[in-house]
Amino acid sequence: MRFGGMNNPMVDITEEIAIMADLGFDFLDLTLEPEETYSANIKVKTITRALARAGLGIVGHTAWYLPVASPFPELREVTIRELERCMKVFRDLGADKMNVHPQTKVPLHDEEWVVAQNVEVVARLASLGEEIGVKVMLENMPNFSRVSQIKPIMEAVPEALLLLDVGHANLDTPHNYSEELLAHFGERLGHVHIHDNRGGKDDMHLPLGVGNINWLRVVRALKNANYDGTITIEVFGDDDDYLVMSREKLKYLWDHTEAGEGVVYRA
Repeated sequence: MRFGGMNNPMVDITEEIAIMADLGFDFLDLTLEPEETYSANIKVKTITRALARAGLGIVGHTAWYLPVASPFPELREVTIRELERCMKVFRDLGADKMNVHPQTKVPLHDEEWVVAQNVEVVARLASLGEEIGVKVMLENMPNFSRVSQIKPIMEAVPEALLLLDVGHANLDTPHNYSEELLAHFGERLGHVHIHDNRGGKDDMHLPLGVGNINWLRVVRALKNANYDGTITIEVFGDDDDYLVMSREKLKYLWDHTEAGEGVVYRA
């Protein structure tokens, strides 16, 4: 199991890399967003040297607010071009996987239409990723974490992996969907984001244990899926102690939790 942290795109990336190394993380979950890490302005050689000095690996992350399912085809094309450029940056930096955030709602369009647009864009990106050498991971989002929403995309795009965001699976829902997503797509799990919240609509990115997510159940579900890959501790705040504390709490649970019997969940 390897643990990483995410950079703040408003802060110099070399500073962020040094901080993650000092905190003892294994990799950087590099988000390519303006201002400091906009894909068009990124300095690949500088970042490559900084990662090498720090001994950090890298996982690719992209902006969550890109209009993937826009009803304007021109905006979808711009989005695909931006994400293709991100792929090439990540390839050059040595990353072999990159997330894509589905667009969850579009005014005047129903859920079926939104899902269909996400399918089309993710399929095109996965095809580009096969050529470039970067795997595309579909990240579940608040209000877009049900199996019935994720399944059409995963079935239509067999090359795509799942990025399970446990915090997102706890929002706009009567219960956390993480276990159900793992039960259906655990064999295609490519990466995990860990952070806490208190349900409802606020994506708070709290330290583990501060919200209402049952982390023992989450860890058991990950072990049931035989997952042993990369996990980003996506806890945001000014005090890095909370980031480290969350990682150590997760490590403890991982080391002291056995896989349990599988549960069949509704779709």
